[in-house]
Amino acid sequence: MENTIETLTKQKTYLQTMCRKAGAEIRELKDTVAKLEKLCAITTDDVVDRLRDADSRTIDYTEGK
Repeated sequence: MENTIETLTKQKTYLQTMCRKAGAEIRELKDTVAKLEKLCAITTDDVVDRLRDADSRTIDYTEGK
């Protein structure tokens, strides 16, 4: 009986440890998914608009020569 209690206690401790590790990995994966969703939300139009904005802010030193 004492051996069974000790074995069950060890199993409980092991399972708690593994659950904590799994929880940490799940949180990390959720964070990664959120970052990827934000990245995917950037559409082609957004990229083109940003390029146009950047192009309009640049100075063309060859112009007028």
